[in-house]
Amino acid sequence: MDMKKKRYSLLLCVLVLFTTFLGGEKIDARSVNYGYITHPLLVYFFDVGQGDSIFMNLPNGKTVLIDGGDVEHGNAVIKKLKKLHIDRIDLLISTHPDIDHIGGLLKVMNQIKIKAILDSGKKYNSHSYYLYKKEAFQKNIPIQIAKTNDKIELDPNVDMTVLNSGKPSRTNNDSSIVLKVAYEEISILLTGDIESKAEKRLIKNENIDAQVLKIPHHGSRTSTSESFLFAVNPSVAILSYDKFNIFGHPHRSVMKRLRHLGIKQFATVDYGDIELSTNGKKLYIEKEEVLVNP
Repeated sequence: MDMKKKRYSLLLCVLVLFTTFLGGEKIDARSVNYGYITHPLLVYFFDVGQGDSIFMNLPNGKTVLIDGGDVEHGNAVIKKLKKLHIDRIDLLISTHPDIDHIGGLLKVMNQIKIKAILDSGKKYNSHSYYLYKKEAFQKNIPIQIAKTNDKIELDPNVDMTVLNSGKPSRTNNDSSIVLKVAYEEISILLTGDIESKAEKRLIKNENIDAQVLKIPHHGSRTSTSESFLFAVNPSVAILSYDKFNIFGHPHRSVMKRLRHLGIKQFATVDYGDIELSTNGKKLYIEKEEVLVNP
């Protein structure tokens, strides 16, 4: 066989292998081989300015979106999901009815298929809350009200437990759904906008320790008490806020406590979208391995 035919045969073999690997389909966040990790739990803390939006891709491919930022960032959340080739959300979690958490959900529900919603149960007399509930009704999306100690069973290998939810007597912030996500040896505590009263309730729970803590309420001075940090004992803190926000988030007292306790900080204002991945043994943030407490 001459060199020209050899090169053609080699090219043909490579093409066949490549096509077989892709299966004729696009690669998405559910099928990417990350190389440094197998069967990952992927968590993206989206940069949505002064708001919250978190996307989780579970090891079995199920998807979870927690909040959608404010109204202005709804399209940004959609673009971020489409960039990950996500066209469905198995569970949408609305932590509480403040506009910087539910404002963007209206656009998300319009363009992304949502199978179910987990809501805090806290009712609120606002236009954004009304539109969010109306859209869910018109799209016939089932809504379940979260209750403390509920288990979210989407992936048998990932334990997701509700540790706080809404009540009429609680403020919007302290009605935030708090979710502990545990994948083998790695745990993540997602706290919405809880403040000191909710933190005190959670401290009584022996199950709030986690290597990764999403700092409550964008680092407000009303949250992230020293006793709460001691109880969670995180190695990593994730902060979501806008650099020029009018609230002074994160408060210097919060940042001082994080530094004093040696907790490594990742903020959306510095990193943009923050990508966390773990196989249940090791933790990677921005694809760099992060040492965590045993």
